[in-house]
Amino acid sequence: MTLYAVVLFVHAVAVLVLTAGLSIEAWMLFQLRRATSPSEIRPWTGPVPGLAVASTTSLIIVFVTGAYLTESLLAWGFAWPRFAVLEIVLFALFGALTGSRLRAVRRLCAAAEKNGSELVRRVQIPFLKVSLSVRIWIVVGTTLITAAKPGLRASLGIVVTSLVLGVASALVPSRRRTASSTVLSNSR
Repeated sequence: MTLYAVVLFVHAVAVLVLTAGLSIEAWMLFQLRRATSPSEIRPWTGPVPGLAVASTTSLIIVFVTGAYLTESLLAWGFAWPRFAVLEIVLFALFGALTGSRLRAVRRLCAAAEKNGSELVRRVQIPFLKVSLSVRIWIVVGTTLITAAKPGLRASLGIVVTSLVLGVASALVPSRRRTASSTVLSNSR
């Protein structure tokens, strides 16, 4: 087995761990957004520290192994690796902003008896949903970029499309909200 094959395997496993982390975060956010009281929120903030460590570590491994693989292919002169790095940076930025908000929610759980409504409000902020959706689409876009190895325009198009689809899919109302807003509008 060559070093390239080992690094490629580690790279693939890190992407899988990152994807698993996004799946756990999606389930956690789904449960947090359904919560109506601090006692319902508290259990879902437990995974926050471990999830942050696993995601950050995976992202660093993806970056380092991806850089090695790109260097091995002598591909830094092409557009696609640069846009893949851009997407990794955007992923890290959105992840860091989300992490700080989730840590704040976790801290508020300790003082939840006093700030219950503030806690519920914080888990309902749209940014958490938008960030998760954008990061999911960034993973899809980065996978496409690294698989197809497109030129400058197509790489840029993939990055922009990933961001647009991420924001757009986060803004689609959930069925629960649609049904409740229909009931509210019908009662007026």
